[in-house]
Amino acid sequence: MKKLIYFSFCFILFAFVKTDRVEKKTDKILLKTFKEIDFTKQAVSFSSKNKDEKWYKIVEKSTNKILGFAETTSAIGRFDKFDFLVLYNSDKTINKVRVLIYREDHGGEIGSKRWLKQFEGKSIDHLNTLNKDVDGISGATLSCNAITKEIKNSIIRVQKIE
Repeated sequence: MKKLIYFSFCFILFAFVKTDRVEKKTDKILLKTFKEIDFTKQAVSFSSKNKDEKWYKIVEKSTNKILGFAETTSAIGRFDKFDFLVLYNSDKTINKVRVLIYREDHGGEIGSKRWLKQFEGKSIDHLNTLNKDVDGISGATLSCNAITKEIKNSIIRVQKIE
């Protein structure tokens, strides 16, 4: 009985720790991106099948001007999921994409800023050609396809935010 309680406690603890890591890494990237701007991160609600998906509106505090939008979500590589951030400009073009937590042994190359740079500037206008525009990585095909698919879905969903 004590073991069951112990394992339950550990499971709950690790579930919250993961969220904290994603949140901390997201906040760090936002602070670096909007260096000298005093901003707030406002939650935006969406119904989604992906329980890891969270949307935020980034707003300048003094003027209430929308600086952009951010989505943290996950995708599944070959065996395990990975968490990533898609940061949008106010015109809903992609500002940057960052892999926050990658849990597999293979395919971690998709976390490379150089590879993720391919998504910058993409918008709803690029939706039909996104798969062709993005170069794959040998040995990380499943992860490349998974993140590209989720980014396409993200581009569609960001259009619904007002």
